[in-house]
Order: sequence, then structure tokens, then C-alpha cells
Amino acid sequence: MEAVTKAGVLKSSSGLQPTSSATTVRVANEKTQVLDGPYTDSKEQLGGFHIIEVEDIDGAISWAARSPTALHGVVEVRPLREGTMLTRDIREFVKPE
Repeated sequence: MEAVTKAGVLKSSSGLQPTSSATTVRVANEKTQVLDGPYTDSKEQLGGFHIIEVEDIDGAISWAARSPTALHGVVEVRPLREGTMLTRDIREFVKPE
């Protein structure tokens, strides 16, 4: 973590509470459903995240391999999506009927 911070590529990092503290929310048939627990029942769980800004996937993999998490678990590397439904035109996501 010290190296990634000193290199200036770390943009955000945080841990997550255990999946037992999760609440799942979805909307089906215009009704909100709130369920206690995580979205999926799995032996694995996301424990936290680091957002880094690097040139390419090779750079991200290189930093992931240096993470202490990689020594004791698994590090998933995934690009961020540009924009969301909140920041982009909704028509990109909604198909006309």
C-alpha cells in the first residue's frame, strides 16, 4: 500500500463490512424489495477495494500482484465503467417498447 501510494496511482481504497451486514435492494414490478444479506450466497466475498489509475491492464496486474491480499487470497482486477445511469443519457439504457 505504501508503494502504490508513493507512486501516485492510488485514487481510493476502503474495506467493507462482512456480508452478514449487507442489505440487497431491487425493484420488481414497480415494487421495492429489501432483503437482509448479500446478493448471492457464496463462500467468497469482497472484502474491500482499491481504485488505481494506471496506463493499462498490465500495469493494474502488476500492482495487484504486489498487494498483500494476493498473498492470502485473490485480487480481482476490473476496469471502471465510464459513467453510469446517473451520469449518462438514460436512452442509452432503455429500449423502446
